[in-house]
Amino acid sequence: MDAINDGYDEVTHINWIIMQAAPDDVIKVSNGIMRFEGPGRFGKDVDLDGPAMNLIVSTMVKKHIYSDPTMVAFESLYVPDNGDLDPSYAPFVGTLPAATERGFRNGGFAVPKDLTRADYRKSWAKMVGLLAKMHKAGIPIVAGTDGSGLELIHELEIYESAGFTPAEALEAATLTPATLVGQQAHTGSIKVGKAADLALVEGDPEAHIGALRQTRVVMLDGKLLDADALRAAAGFSGRPK
Repeated sequence: MDAINDGYDEVTHINWIIMQAAPDDVIKVSNGIMRFEGPGRFGKDVDLDGPAMNLIVSTMVKKHIYSDPTMVAFESLYVPDNGDLDPSYAPFVGTLPAATERGFRNGGFAVPKDLTRADYRKSWAKMVGLLAKMHKAGIPIVAGTDGSGLELIHELEIYESAGFTPAEALEAATLTPATLVGQQAHTGSIKVGKAADLALVEGDPEAHIGALRQTRVVMLDGKLLDADALRAAAGFSGRPK
């Protein structure tokens, strides 16, 4: 709330929003590891309809503050056991160099001795619930990953699980970000006169948003590029699942 009251027009990462309900001793050291451990420890017990969450959500709505929640970043911390595969990368298994794939199997954040992985997963579920509350209230959501970029489609899948329609999830990765940076008249949607890089996918993203991974042709700067050739040039051995 201090940042919002000081004039921020966007809050990036959902941990900073749920931490509005964290104890003061967590906030005082939140610029270190506590920004991860704090939400994992206390998130499960946050009342999403309590005063702290109602205050920050209503203020963000009133001031038209955007959120880039980077949900995949926190799912990767709280959900997988150590050694398990991060859900964002599951569709790419078998198409990546072995060393890269091993890196995606590092598993989640180490759980403190007085907590369990189940506690962290409950805190993750509460973050998804918070995203749903924010979306329902009308906070503009923009899709980011805080990762390599491979995670973007799974970020949108998480939005769907939080109650977004597929079209709303797509908008979070296109028109809403363009609007945030004041470029909606020039890009962010398909319209005559707008600049756009386009991707032709096999499937219907409005029926199954994972179809966005099935790119077949990319139009970049007016040139048509074969997506399979691009994958091969980037070191992938095939298409994602």
